[in-house]
Amino acid sequence: MKILVFGGWFGSRNLGDDAILIGLREILHQALPDVEIVAFSSEPEYTMRVCGVGAVPTRSPRSMLRGDAAAAGAASYLSAFNEADACLVSGGTPVYDYGHLTRGFYFSFPRLLGKQLFCFGIGAKPIRSRTGRQLIRLLLRQTCLISTRDEPSRAILEGVGIGKPIKVTGDSSLFMEPLDPEAGLRRLAQSGIDVTRPMAAICPRVLSTDYRSHYHEELTADAISNTRLAVARAADHLAEEGYEVVFIPMHTVPPDDDRREIEAITGLMRRGEPRVVEGGLLPQEAMAILGLMELVVGLRLHSLILAAAQGVPVVTVDYDSKIRGFMELAGVGDFACRSGDKPEGLIDRVYRALTEGSELRRRLRRSCEEMRNRIMEEARRVAAALGR
Repeated sequence: MKILVFGGWFGSRNLGDDAILIGLREILHQALPDVEIVAFSSEPEYTMRVCGVGAVPTRSPRSMLRGDAAAAGAASYLSAFNEADACLVSGGTPVYDYGHLTRGFYFSFPRLLGKQLFCFGIGAKPIRSRTGRQLIRLLLRQTCLISTRDEPSRAILEGVGIGKPIKVTGDSSLFMEPLDPEAGLRRLAQSGIDVTRPMAAICPRVLSTDYRSHYHEELTADAISNTRLAVARAADHLAEEGYEVVFIPMHTVPPDDDRREIEAITGLMRRGEPRVVEGGLLPQEAMAILGLMELVVGLRLHSLILAAAQGVPVVTVDYDSKIRGFMELAGVGDFACRSGDKPEGLIDRVYRALTEGSELRRRLRRSCEEMRNRIMEEARRVAAALGR
């Protein structure tokens, strides 16, 4: 049984997307023990080495319509789809209101070749244009099963009028396992971090008024400035309370380079000596480091998910529906402040998370286990639809 996976930025050195693919590998191997997984990737060798699945090069539809490589590119894509027994859309947020040419290209191949298509734990951003609603409705109606990773994504897809049942399950990265904690401690020590002190992590991401380039929902310049200042003040508060403040970049490739945002935030700090984990991290390595923290202040969605999966308290800023969706599904929606709030809003949530740490840890472990159960139930439905 060969399943072709697409929909995420696999191979782009985004730890969240890599974690999804690693988790998906574990899920499918449990539901379909004989499965072979192949993913489209911008860097196949990296994806095969880090995620442990087969990979073929990603090409844009335009690149296959021009130049001498057009025929070869189209042939390789046709071969990848043709050799698959089924296709599965996963990754972070493959449904949004632009990039319709590429989406139409990928979603149409399975239908043309008579392959079953599944949407598995996907995210969706608001679809407001008439063209977007019509096309996404047309494309998703051909799928066998649809599940989303959060409630806002289900509401968006139901609002498009697909006319199919949509289940809310969770994010596949919940099935990834961290490296041994000792490996995380060694990596922190290599970056000059005092691992003998209580540690709190901050995982920011670049926010921009050019929101399409950074794949988040639309934000004003004021909201971005407020969010950056709030994170800096939260870091100050943690430093004052005696925590080693650790910044963890989870994506280090332009234009979405977290190190750029880390520089901006640390430049606004007034207290302590913030530390940055240096060098490129593997997904399992980042998860091990997050598991060592007393608290994670995360704007990267998967910093929240990978911490919560280990029962580590999380707080965040609700700048995107995917953030709100996960926090609510995890039962900690009240630990997300709005992007326009004053810094005190985030500081208050940091204080509460530290004060209520034991209860939060129990709540997160319970809710993440419930998500895993729903994900596996959906994986078994996919297996049944495939006759397994």
